[in-house]
Amino acid sequence: MHWTFCDTNFFSPEALKQAYERLSPSRKEHIDRLKKPEDKRRSLTGELLVQKLVAEQFSVSGAILHRSANGQPYLTGCELYVSIAHCDEKVACAVSHTPVGMDIEKLRPVNLKLCRHICTAEEKEYLLQGKELEDQPCEDPEVIHRFFRIWTAKEAYFKKLGTGITDLKSVNTLPLQTQLHIIDGYMVQIL
Repeated sequence: MHWTFCDTNFFSPEALKQAYERLSPSRKEHIDRLKKPEDKRRSLTGELLVQKLVAEQFSVSGAILHRSANGQPYLTGCELYVSIAHCDEKVACAVSHTPVGMDIEKLRPVNLKLCRHICTAEEKEYLLQGKELEDQPCEDPEVIHRFFRIWTAKEAYFKKLGTGITDLKSVNTLPLQTQLHIIDGYMVQIL
């Protein structure tokens, strides 16, 4: 498994334009439906990151990125699995010989009442560690780190399954074997 991470300005506007021209008609249609220029740039950056990673790490050229009906990316022209994530102006992708899921989130204050909707009992205990739920954003860096460890693992888990996010409380992420990285204030987690 190989992965990479970059800002959306990593590729030049000309490289993004060329990437768009090489897209399949369905991928062009998807990009064209995006309203905001920054969403188009994120999507095209993801396309280019996947192509770069597949070529450099797996020596595969000509693989074509597609999206399933539920939005999961997949490649044709090779037997590799892919996951793409973005947050703000950051884009990350992972490519592997086995199913892979990844997520990226900016580490920021968060209202811990969200844990009622997303956390299993064990995750809630790990997250709060005896603290009370407050109806205001938590600014404790350790608690924020634990929250996003849970959240990004859940996103990565459902991306790996390819089902789309369903019942967040149905999976306890604490025992999952993941790769966790903190880069420029963002948490990247790969499963």
